[in-house]
Amino acid sequence: MRAVRLASTVVTAVVLLGAVTACGSKGGNDAKGGDAKSTDAKGGGDPLAAALAGDPKAALAASAVVMQKAGNGKVGMTSPDASNPSGNGSADWKDPAKSAVDVSTDIEGKKVKIRVIGADAYIGGDDALAPALGGKHWVKVPASEEMGDAFLVMGQMMNPVVQLTVAAESGKLSKVGQETVDGVPTVHLRAVEDTTTLVGRMTTLSADQRQFVQKTLEEDGKSLTIDFWLNGKQELVKYQEYGDTSGESKAVTIAYSDLGKAEKVEAPAAGDLGSQADLLKLLG
Repeated sequence: MRAVRLASTVVTAVVLLGAVTACGSKGGNDAKGGDAKSTDAKGGGDPLAAALAGDPKAALAASAVVMQKAGNGKVGMTSPDASNPSGNGSADWKDPAKSAVDVSTDIEGKKVKIRVIGADAYIGGDDALAPALGGKHWVKVPASEEMGDAFLVMGQMMNPVVQLTVAAESGKLSKVGQETVDGVPTVHLRAVEDTTTLVGRMTTLSADQRQFVQKTLEEDGKSLTIDFWLNGKQELVKYQEYGDTSGESKAVTIAYSDLGKAEKVEAPAAGDLGSQADLLKLLG
């Protein structure tokens, strides 16, 4: 399924709590120490100008601190490739070890909901899909299956703190410029990350999982380009990723809004879970 490719090609977010803990605290200190100075000295009071004039690593690290404090928000996922699912919903990244996502999307022509809470993934929908599930609305997707792995990675990719932190620590960074995104002034920064280096840092993955991710990543190229758009409050407005082979025309974009205002993502009630044997009926 294309959901597997979508989840795998945004692999920087698979770097779980270990990577965030290892470098996030250092980035946060740099951000707090350098941000105010760069705003006054280089930006003339304009935080966007300061971010553009200053160190992009410090800007990304500062944004990671801001997004961690927000903890949740609404998310929108888009792709120019019709075979990649797009969707909208909410995400909660307050606890890096238990990121949660609740999005509505289209998979193989059917409108479904994907819900991920930590290591648990569910797929379901409204009453229109209930007949395929014996009157239930959700199925828990086995983590041992490729689809389950894909949804778990999809849940992690929505964590902006991970994206920002890993880019600040391991990316080749550059400044693109000041741009307006949906009417909001932003600074546009870019990170280029080597896929082999990224996969090597995924110490929480098994050897087989790293091999799978590496192979999938290299279908799009040996490196990833990640673009970030930060507003004047150092919030991440959106980011997009693409491989050096697939190119920007295949970029997957994640947008963030209403930070700190999303409802808590809850697991479906046990009594509303259908049989895993019905999963193929749901998508068939």
